Amino acid sequence: MKAERQEKFIRNLENHNNCCQTVANTFCEEYGISVEQMSCLTAGFGGGMSLGEKCGAVTAMFLIAGLDYGFFDGADEEKKAGIKARIARLNSRFLEEFGCSDCNTLKANIDAGKYDLSPVQSRGLRPCVLFMEKACDILEEELGIW
Repeated sequence: MKAERQEKFIRNLENHNNCCQTVANTFCEEYGISVEQMSCLTAGFGGGMSLGEKCGAVTAMFLIAGLDYGFFDGADEEKKAGIKARIARLNSRFLEEFGCSDCNTLKANIDAGKYDLSPVQSRGLRPCVLFMEKACDILEEELGIW
C-alpha cells in the first residue's frame, strides 16, 4: 500500500472504525467525500453488513470502485456491464487470496488457523487487518491508484 495511504489506513484503525469504514475512509477523500461522510455511509457495513455476511473490506472495495467508475444513467447497459465486471474482478481477487468473502467464514478460518496472521500480529493489530490491507492493495492495483 502506498505510504501516504498506509498512514490514513492506520489512523482509521486507531479510530476503532469497522472494516468497511477503515478501507473506504482510506480512499474516500480522493473522490471528494469526507471521512465523516464516508464513516456515516459505511457505519452498518462492518461485521459483514452487521450480519456476518459479505466482508466489510470487500464491501468497501465495491463502494470505492463505484466512486472511481463514476455516475452513469441506469439505462446504459454497457456502463452497467462495466461496473459489474469491475466488481466481479475485485471479488475474484479477494477470493483468490482468502477462499471466501463471507465475514463469518473468514472469522472461522482465522480461528481454524487457515491464514498467516503473523504480519498483523507482529504489529499488535486485530486479525481482520489482514483482509483490510489486502482490500486496499487490490484497489490500488485494480483501479491504478498508486
